[in-house]
Amino acid sequence: MSIFLYEFSYFLAASMAILVSVSAFALFIITFRYERQLRTVWRALGFILLAFAFLFLIWERKSPDIGLIAIIIQTFALYSIFKGVRTEPKLVHLKDVGSGKSALDKNVTKTKKGKIKLLEGKTIISLIIVLIFVSLFVLPGYLYVGHFLGSVIEGISVIFILLTIFIQIRRYLGNKKNINLYPLLGYIFLLVRGVGMIFYRLPELDSIFLRRLTLEYSIAWQIATYATFFAFLFLGIWAWNFVKVRLFLRTYVVFITLVILVSTMGALIFQLFSFELVEKNNLGLMLSGAETQSVVMTDRVNTAMFIAKLIADDDEMIRDFKNNNFKAINISAENYLKSAEVDIIRLYNNFGEVVASPSDTRDRGRVFNEDNILAFSITERKQVRTFDVSPGVLAPFVIARAVHPLIDNNKVIGAVEVGYKFDTAFVDFSKEKTRLDVTIYTDKRISATTIKTLDGVSRFVGSEETRQDVLDKVLIEGETYQAVIERFGEIYYSAYSPIRNVNCEIIGMVSVGKPTYLLLEEMRQSLVSTFILVSILSAIISLLGYYAMPSLRFGVKKKKLPKKSKQKKTDIPRKINKKSFRFFKLKKKNKTKKK
Repeated sequence: MSIFLYEFSYFLAASMAILVSVSAFALFIITFRYERQLRTVWRALGFILLAFAFLFLIWERKSPDIGLIAIIIQTFALYSIFKGVRTEPKLVHLKDVGSGKSALDKNVTKTKKGKIKLLEGKTIISLIIVLIFVSLFVLPGYLYVGHFLGSVIEGISVIFILLTIFIQIRRYLGNKKNINLYPLLGYIFLLVRGVGMIFYRLPELDSIFLRRLTLEYSIAWQIATYATFFAFLFLGIWAWNFVKVRLFLRTYVVFITLVILVSTMGALIFQLFSFELVEKNNLGLMLSGAETQSVVMTDRVNTAMFIAKLIADDDEMIRDFKNNNFKAINISAENYLKSAEVDIIRLYNNFGEVVASPSDTRDRGRVFNEDNILAFSITERKQVRTFDVSPGVLAPFVIARAVHPLIDNNKVIGAVEVGYKFDTAFVDFSKEKTRLDVTIYTDKRISATTIKTLDGVSRFVGSEETRQDVLDKVLIEGETYQAVIERFGEIYYSAYSPIRNVNCEIIGMVSVGKPTYLLLEEMRQSLVSTFILVSILSAIISLLGYYAMPSLRFGVKKKKLPKKSKQKKTDIPRKINKKSFRFFKLKKKNKTKKK
């Protein structure tokens, strides 16, 4: 799964949490304020705090410092929900939309509109202030436990979830009629999420297993993300059973769901297109990097050949060889080693015996009678340049070899070899120039790499490549290959290129890569900014929708229309002037006279 899908799944889960939390808040605040079917506002407070917490958790993807505030708000949200569940564990009566206080009057005592008690409100505010002060100023500066603060706060949240689950289970065991398991399932998934986040927010520890869980997109992070989605899916189903019987609330929830769905899909399409383009460009960049690295290595071979030819054409070196002046040969070879900055210089006689080796004095006197490249150069009187394998401590390493015969009067008197090692120094030099991680394999075993272990010192030299698609494409088919690969706990954009010897045999491969989180950090920041903007716009549009439907809002009574009159309908009266009025009177008098 690519980094885009990881980020989008996180945003989808957070959006689901915000949607369900806002809907639940609206449900509980309406049933508390208008219907008088709840006696406390704890649940409503808890869900609106959860909505803010997940909005901050989305923001945390852009600014990690916000994370502490987010989990503090989340903790108090879960405490409020626990308080509400403990006070009113049964909510079956909310399915009946009453017109007053009858649902509560028989079973519970009245409170002043369900407001939080003053003492409890002061306690919550005091706890928030103390926790923020301790987390920001005391623990990080003076105690090592400050590094565990994120995990500790997540642990407190888990305690509240456990207490809520305990109440739900006790309720189900005590009354098995009308059991609704959706809230219990939701709280169980919230528990799984909390445990995953405890491990994810741990500081860097000595344990490799625990440190892997704290990495970006680790298994703990993924479990927490998916658990968040399913938790609020079940909580949403549970809340919908109460929402659907209320006309305005049902309309409002459907409206906000459509708003978030449309905006989310818009963000998905836009960012998917952008990420695919960036991912394609990055893979192309890695492929170009691998090909460039092959060119650099080939250039080392050509440079070694140039220096070998320069030594072979040195008249003084030929003369010293003829006179067996090995001391002078060693001095000349050392000068070439220092000036040319090569790793290997050896001079051989006709039998393959090393007569001078300033790069490694232990080689002097060794006979390389099984070296086919050396034998070919001496017997065929030809120069050879190739990649080859040399023994190493943890793994054999690849070298660039150039062998040139020493010829005097058309007679071969020996040979000179110049070489470069593709070791740690070489890959570090390449990374310094390209800022890309370079790994060289001898066959499928790593012989040199810039990728370090978690201690920041050791390297993965000696490890083997296990991805079969890489081995098939590069080592067997001999093709370049690019892919998004997980390497030692990190996701990399990588490209591989085969290394061949003079006989076109594949002896290893070179890999160039870069962690995806470095290459895509700018795009990820843009993605999170888009998600935050979408969340805020969804909230604004939802509020506008709320005020755009006053006739549906709960508690707004329609004005009673006056009763229809029983009189017959008449035309609109016309204006009558004085003349017409006089005429009307005169006409009436004339009628009376005739009679």
